[in-house]
Amino acid sequence: MNYLDKNIWLFNLSLLLRVRIVNIVMLFCSMYISAIFLFGENKGVIENLKSIKLHGIIFSSILSAMAGYIINFFYDQDKDKIYRPITTKLQRFIKQSTALRIYILLNSISLIIAALLSYRIFIFFLFYQFIIWLYSHKFSKVIFINNFINSILMLFPFLALFLFYENFSKHILYLAFFLFLLMLIKDICKDLDSYKFDNIFNYHTLPNTIGVVYTKAILDVLLVFLSLTSIFLAFQKHLYEIRLYYLLTAFLCLNSGIFIWFIKTSKINSLILMIKFWIFLGTISLLFINGNPLPLHILE
Repeated sequence: MNYLDKNIWLFNLSLLLRVRIVNIVMLFCSMYISAIFLFGENKGVIENLKSIKLHGIIFSSILSAMAGYIINFFYDQDKDKIYRPITTKLQRFIKQSTALRIYILLNSISLIIAALLSYRIFIFFLFYQFIIWLYSHKFSKVIFINNFINSILMLFPFLALFLFYENFSKHILYLAFFLFLLMLIKDICKDLDSYKFDNIFNYHTLPNTIGVVYTKAILDVLLVFLSLTSIFLAFQKHLYEIRLYYLLTAFLCLNSGIFIWFIKTSKINSLILMIKFWIFLGTISLLFINGNPLPLHILE
């Protein structure tokens, strides 16, 4: 491998790490699965996939999210140097000026796609991108507001699908609340994992403001709420086929509420990974609503 090839390879690796490619792939899959089997469940797979607006909304969401990760790294890089030293070192193969140009390019392409779809979609994504920047610039260091806004931002791409399909079913609102609680719990767990570093760089998070003990107590309350929400969802008729997922969620919530008091704060990352996996598993479970929807929808 010559010097030029090596630089190109390192640049691409750095870019993939900076845009959190694993999270992006999960978002991509989650949006298509949600669009076809949840929001547009009555249209069928083929009819959904024929929609240019659907593809445009998903790709605008993906590009905006990628840009969001880039700008978030720009503001958090000092903390990440010691919190994520290996990945931060790899991401530094892209100059900050180049990263900012890529950030502007991704946002611009996203807005162009949105504008071609409709002015309402354009306004939605312009607002989405502004809130991402505002969070990174102002709110990422503000106690609890950072957790709340970050969790809301994770739901924004699905809000775009919600508005596009105009599917205002109650069970979708319940699922959105369920996902919001999962995201909020995950985000607070991340603060527990990094609270020593947050303290150094003046991030006002729950653990380094009110203390680790009180933060764990708040997590317990949220886990109880999530457990109750899960039990409620388990007995919704529309979600009957995936009832086991929500019953297991309730069981895991109760165990996690006890688990966090006995695990070292430095090991809380294991809970974060479990939540990420559980969110992905929940998305996959949507495939089994109404039995086995794949052949049923294709034949419609």
